[in-house]
Amino acid sequence: MTQRVSLHPALIAVAAGTIMSGGPHPAAAEAGVCHDLVGTYLTKNFAKGETGGTFVSRSLIALSGSGQVSFTDSGEGGEKGFGPFTDGRGSWRCVEANKVHAVTLDFTTPTAAAPKAEIGRLDFDLVYDPASRAIKGTARLSLVPLGSDPLKPAEGGGREFDIVGQAVEVP
Repeated sequence: MTQRVSLHPALIAVAAGTIMSGGPHPAAAEAGVCHDLVGTYLTKNFAKGETGGTFVSRSLIALSGSGQVSFTDSGEGGEKGFGPFTDGRGSWRCVEANKVHAVTLDFTTPTAAAPKAEIGRLDFDLVYDPASRAIKGTARLSLVPLGSDPLKPAEGGGREFDIVGQAVEVP
């Protein structure tokens, strides 16, 4: 007895697209060089140039093997000069072995002091130390109106901070 195999048209289209494009999505392919970076990191975030004992906030940065990044910060409730904001989501790519560039987007929440909602863009440049499973680098925050294009790299302005973080390990 012979069996018939039926392939869903969407599956055929995905397979054809992968073959035609020469392989998987570039972020996933690039993650191979930086595969040790995949994971979640608990960070301390410092005002630019002040990596002493006083940090501004803590955060979790998660880098997936498929090139996605998420960012959750302890300062999301707002702080002096900045209103509340949501978690960030975005993409990352391997710049070279153990070096990553990531971009996340989030939204500010309107308050009486800051009644307009905006889109926040964080550009991260991180270096990974495989021996200590730690990251360090910088992030640059840019805020744009909701009607603007946050996908274009911001020019000038913004707030920069330094980041140091340790991989969250399962014992």
